[in-house]
Amino acid sequence: MSTSYLAFEEMSINAWPALKTVVYDGWVIRFAEGYANRANSISPLYPCRIKLEEKIEYCEKLFKSHNLKPGYKLTSLDEHKALEQKLVELNYQKINETSMQVCEIKPDSLAANRSSSGSPGRIVIRDTFSSEWLESVIEFNRIEDRHVDTFKKIIGNIAVEKIVVHKELDGKIVGCGYGAMERSYAGIFDIVVKEEARRKGYGREIVEAIMAEAAKRGAKNSYLQVMISNSAALSLYKKIGYREIYRYWYRKKT
Repeated sequence: MSTSYLAFEEMSINAWPALKTVVYDGWVIRFAEGYANRANSISPLYPCRIKLEEKIEYCEKLFKSHNLKPGYKLTSLDEHKALEQKLVELNYQKINETSMQVCEIKPDSLAANRSSSGSPGRIVIRDTFSSEWLESVIEFNRIEDRHVDTFKKIIGNIAVEKIVVHKELDGKIVGCGYGAMERSYAGIFDIVVKEEARRKGYGREIVEAIMAEAAKRGAKNSYLQVMISNSAALSLYKKIGYREIYRYWYRKKT
């Protein structure tokens, strides 16, 4: 198993924790009341000894006990090929192909961008999630009422160092995001801008504010995850300097 792959998977798990976790023979099994695939999935991360069929059966029973359909987070790594083939045979469907990307943080470039942007409003940086930040993300992402409490629990369970950012215009929040600091990396998460304020550069401003603050705290690089279907986000992150290091996707029981 690739060391870099494991590091990024571990960091992203810490940056978006589940509500319950079961570690079973090298597989990390996560539950969060059905909100978000990444927090309700099985990640085969470490060497294992139990037969594949037995493990899949165990996971299916465990997910059924939580009233959820099982899903596996997979990549093109050789270690995942046998599992993926077995899941294909069992009619698990491939969904949500995602690009894991990294970028070197260059403080001088970030400072130059800020000084030349002329963007209205202001960027606010904090270490914790305010109620206003939470409510804004819930609104902008249109999180369903049934998932609001779960979202807040997940956010509240983040144990690593955080950089919480929002963009204000006329005293009102129009965009949000947060960074999760670990191992000299800043993970970028939940970048969202209010619908009527999009395509004005605020998303990039938020990402670069997280990166700049992370650099002050010792981070050298940044990583993020973006779905392949999100062409606008892919274009934005390419402009900032992110590059793909691997892709992952889910195989989910229908």
